[in-house]
Amino acid sequence: MREIYLIRHAKAVSRENWKGSDCDRPLKEKGKREFREFVERIKGLFPSKLVIVSSPCSRAVETARILAEVVKAEVRTTKLLLPDAEVDDYVEVLSEFDGNVAIVAHQPDLSIFLNELVCINPSRIRFKKGAVAKVIEKRHRFSLAWFITPSAVSRIE
Repeated sequence: MREIYLIRHAKAVSRENWKGSDCDRPLKEKGKREFREFVERIKGLFPSKLVIVSSPCSRAVETARILAEVVKAEVRTTKLLLPDAEVDDYVEVLSEFDGNVAIVAHQPDLSIFLNELVCINPSRIRFKKGAVAKVIEKRHRFSLAWFITPSAVSRIE
């Protein structure tokens, strides 16, 4: 059995306010702060052994590094997770890494891949920025264990 975490990058600078390449668009300071607070609150939900695989885009890498600092894991990047990645690209990422894997990437790719794994219609998933889905793989079958957003956790005292 292994655990797979699908994580959408945290809140980034808007495209309208960014002059450079979209892949170079960074997180907002507020996005960094909110994601760190979120991950600090849910860090006990992650396994002790985890590899984090990220899109090479700045906003995803920054999100992955925040997660890595909190859960004490290593970060790897791959071009397979660039925006508009195909399901086969995600499958390839999973095949390249053994054990528990956290994938930090982009929408709508994450919802489409989650649908492929567990048959949940992508339009029914609100994969908000910073959201995390936990999928369990057991004997090549996948099931959604939980799905949580930063705003849901912020409402819990």
